[in-house]
Amino acid sequence: MNRYTIGKIVKFFFHWHYDIRVSGEELLRDESTHLVLPNHTAYIDPLILFSEEWWLPIRPMSDELFTRHWFYGYILRKADVIEVPDLNKSSMTREEGVAAAAQLSRIAIDSLAEGKQICFYPSGHVKTVDKEIIGNRRMAYEVCRELPENVRVILCRMRGLETSMWSKLKPKKWKWRRTVTMVFEDHTADVRTWAQTLTRREFNEKLENWYNDDGRN
Repeated sequence: MNRYTIGKIVKFFFHWHYDIRVSGEELLRDESTHLVLPNHTAYIDPLILFSEEWWLPIRPMSDELFTRHWFYGYILRKADVIEVPDLNKSSMTREEGVAAAAQLSRIAIDSLAEGKQICFYPSGHVKTVDKEIIGNRRMAYEVCRELPENVRVILCRMRGLETSMWSKLKPKKWKWRRTVTMVFEDHTADVRTWAQTLTRREFNEKLENWYNDDGRN
């Protein structure tokens, strides 16, 4: 079973439970290479994104916890996943963590240069407070500083899963029919400028502001 078939099947089952509303999807349908940078509200975000955009051969980055899971790992491997090691493991020194993060950035840059669609979460984790916090994470900044010319950067803002069973936020509210929105916007020019003129923390703050606004600004 290939990734496209899996994506369509997963989408079919998700739409039983979720009312998923997508805007800006047409930005992903041109001939460009895309770097998709979503916010991370819940554990199930990646599967919803993968199933909604099943037709786009996005190469995701995913934590090793999920890539080694029997079910999620199978789906992710079909999508040519880039495994992200647990950089917080007690056995890993700070220097090893920095080196591993730099290697992941290099893989993403090289993959984009080869014309592969890439998706990763700038925050690197599911949010634990009401706002998306990227802090001093380095990957989005480093990749955008060396962004190949042919790449468009598409930001994705997801809403609706913050109080679901898949979230780390409380209270958990069970709803049989939950509305989930996904908004895609092209911010290629912005991130290229931010990455060249701002510090890493300032760059991340720009992303945080976009993820955390109400979508009307």
